[in-house]
Amino acid sequence: MPNTVLKDNHLTFGGKAYFRANAEDVFVPGCIGEKRTPWPKENYLEVKDLIPVNKIDVIKSRVIELDTSDLSKTDIGVNIKAIVPVSGVPLPATLGVDDALKKLKSSEIKLVKFSVMNNDMMKAANNSPEKIQYLINWGNDARIAIEVFMAMDATLATKFDNDASVTLSAGVDKVVKATVGVGGSSSGGTTVQMTNMGFAYLLAKIDWDAHEKKNQTRIVDLDDDQWSFS
Repeated sequence: MPNTVLKDNHLTFGGKAYFRANAEDVFVPGCIGEKRTPWPKENYLEVKDLIPVNKIDVIKSRVIELDTSDLSKTDIGVNIKAIVPVSGVPLPATLGVDDALKKLKSSEIKLVKFSVMNNDMMKAANNSPEKIQYLINWGNDARIAIEVFMAMDATLATKFDNDASVTLSAGVDKVVKATVGVGGSSSGGTTVQMTNMGFAYLLAKIDWDAHEKKNQTRIVDLDDDQWSFS
């Protein structure tokens, strides 16, 4: 029985609650920025930058089974982005709420979760001095995305299932792509665009090596920061 439930403001999976507000901009683990809490609107990550994808050693992906038994248009809430094959090429597409509901219920579209372990993300951030300084400057609101869901055609999604090892690359105009298969080779594997394709995300709050901002230099721990009403 799927344990993933979708609502218009969050998604729950494995006992965790994931943000959906501004999800399109939070498209890959390593997005960084400031957590905004604009009551009574939904909390979200204001994305300002990205930890270089070549600094992140281990990215895993898996297909998540969504509980669609009671899924409605209200739960989907807004148009969503999905990766679908066009003439055999995986390309981004925008699905209206009606179309998204139909395709999610029929399992034509699946959700794929991309994740990085907290310690691996901490290492990547600490190895990116410019990004560390940004995070320090943003103070207590600074956050790092560590898990990201995206919607994908079911046939493509199977390529990213079972904790597949994913290679991220940033190309022209900083478009980030994810590749699985054949050792991460884009020529032999399956590659999809991730930029502006986020569906839901989990944040990490930062513990620094010093309490005062002027003395902070490194991250010493990352703690899950889940969606909530507050």
